[in-house]
Amino acid sequence: MEEFRHNLTPVEVKTFLKITAKYTEWLLIRYCYKVQDPCPRCGRARLCRSGAISLFSSTLDKLTHELTACLQCRFVEVNTVLTTEKL
Repeated sequence: MEEFRHNLTPVEVKTFLKITAKYTEWLLIRYCYKVQDPCPRCGRARLCRSGAISLFSSTLDKLTHELTACLQCRFVEVNTVLTTEKL
């Protein structure tokens, strides 16, 4: 299995994992990238976008969820990805 991919500092990784801890019971986070998009809540450019796979999914090679998290105000948004399995 591939490693967790990211472009965060070690402190930012720890913060991101704390923010998304309640989702890791049923999601396997595959990657996380800090982007320059502003946060919808606080407006700062400390937003992270990540992809995750549901542990209840039939295959572990397709993303099933996208997480958006702000490292500043701890805003979290989870969206379901429409995969070809669902079509």
